[in-house]
Amino acid sequence: MLGKLRYHLFWFIDCLQKNNIRRHYKEIKFLNEKHNTSEAQEIIENYKKKLLEHSINSTNYYKKYSNCKFEDLPVVNKNIIRDNFSAFESIFYKRKQRFKVSTSGSTGTPFVTYLNKNKKLRNSADTIYFAEKSGFRVGNKLFYIRLWDDQHKKLSITSWVLNIVAHNISDLRDVDIHELLDKISNSKSDVGFLAYASAYDAICKYLDKKKSGFVPNNLKSIIAISERLSDYAKNSMEKYFGVPVVSRYSASETGILAQQVKENNDFNINWASYYVEILNIDNDLPAPEGETGRIIITDLFNYAVPMLRYDTGDLGTIVDKKSINGPVLTKVEGRKMDMLYTTKGELISSHIVHKICLFKGINQYQLIQNDKNKYTFKINVDKTFNQEQELIIDYKYYLGNDADIKVEYVDSIPVLSSGKRKKVINEYIK
Repeated sequence: MLGKLRYHLFWFIDCLQKNNIRRHYKEIKFLNEKHNTSEAQEIIENYKKKLLEHSINSTNYYKKYSNCKFEDLPVVNKNIIRDNFSAFESIFYKRKQRFKVSTSGSTGTPFVTYLNKNKKLRNSADTIYFAEKSGFRVGNKLFYIRLWDDQHKKLSITSWVLNIVAHNISDLRDVDIHELLDKISNSKSDVGFLAYASAYDAICKYLDKKKSGFVPNNLKSIIAISERLSDYAKNSMEKYFGVPVVSRYSASETGILAQQVKENNDFNINWASYYVEILNIDNDLPAPEGETGRIIITDLFNYAVPMLRYDTGDLGTIVDKKSINGPVLTKVEGRKMDMLYTTKGELISSHIVHKICLFKGINQYQLIQNDKNKYTFKINVDKTFNQEQELIIDYKYYLGNDADIKVEYVDSIPVLSSGKRKKVINEYIK
């Protein structure tokens, strides 16, 4: 009953505020699910045109590109925006209501920007739409595991309406996980689970250790954010909770860019709010379809600090499967600086690090490429781990038979300011 009350209260409040979120929600649903229709394409092209005109007329950075086509605009990134921030700020929004967002980034370098009110409303509608695609509805209880810093703490009334149970990523000791699972099992209403992917690793390892069976629950949705979801966590979470896990691809400075579908590992792109391009790793030309390249996005709704052709720093592969929903991302990789090279100099996915979850007794792990053929595994283990040589042999298969792999036992892997642990570091390409 309370879930339904919260659902209706949320939309009632939005109605009092002129249905701003509902209007966005309806358009997001149409543009994503009818992306390849002429009507949807016309709307999206109009958004791109309006954003470009606004950027040229209101920012110092883009005013010199008044005669450029969209595809001829320069590719920008965090460093360019941060070092020239005032040039990217719209003069029309400097004195209007803006919302500050920041991210430490995987490198620890701070990045701060602002969202205008309409962009923030669009993000809220995006969140509702993609949550529903995973099986979650506004008003359901949401167990949310992340770093709860000042930026992300909700007002108590907002938390009540959205029914959020906040759990800090730093609180994942066995006793914390036990209490969290008790809350989920005892919840009488429909429940959703939203967490850093590494949190699911910790929960599953705890349940493995307890030799647990199926965990009683009313879970309708499990979404992994911020980090790559390991196959181990994906399969184990479904085994223990009976709900398929989907990964969400998003960024603090933008919003939800894409989300996996339940049926396979493809990511449906949020074409309603972003224009997405895949460019070559080493130049700004379009990557051939099906090949891995840099993920470049244009935020169609941030007018306070426009981001056109923004390099996310991530790598991905886009494929047009001729669906009315539009092209999909078949692969989302980590940042190039988090990728690995084999001893032959071939770039390979950092996802291989997650294979370590198959080794019993490893609690935390980090793989560092120190040089062309030198690698270090930092691992935190319990007394059951006795497979160091098997670990080295297994990873030589991926990295090369001549790989020099050292194993270093540590008490803990350092935590970033974001609350996450870097699983891959490439000191060789730096």
